[in-house]
Amino acid sequence: MESAKRVGEKKDWIKGATGDWEIVIGMEVHAQVLAKSKLFSGASAEFGGEPNDHVSLVDAAMPGMLPVINEFCVEQAIRTGLGLKAQINKRSVFDRKN
Repeated sequence: MESAKRVGEKKDWIKGATGDWEIVIGMEVHAQVLAKSKLFSGASAEFGGEPNDHVSLVDAAMPGMLPVINEFCVEQAIRTGLGLKAQINKRSVFDRKN
């Protein structure tokens, strides 16, 4: 319990062979947000349609096209975190593979 005093907050710690361990539980949530457009492009998120019907230049990874995040989706993710009484990061970084 000495480690918890050094941090200055009352936390749950367990004794380990190499020292005290803080108990931390993380969650990764996968959910489909009911948004009108995709997360990183303005293309429609509507289900169905012809092949390549809901594709923008960003989705196709065309040169010079940079993604812009859908603010509505971010707001919904934050609401979910707040509902779970989770810690919300003030800054997040997204990396895309295209």
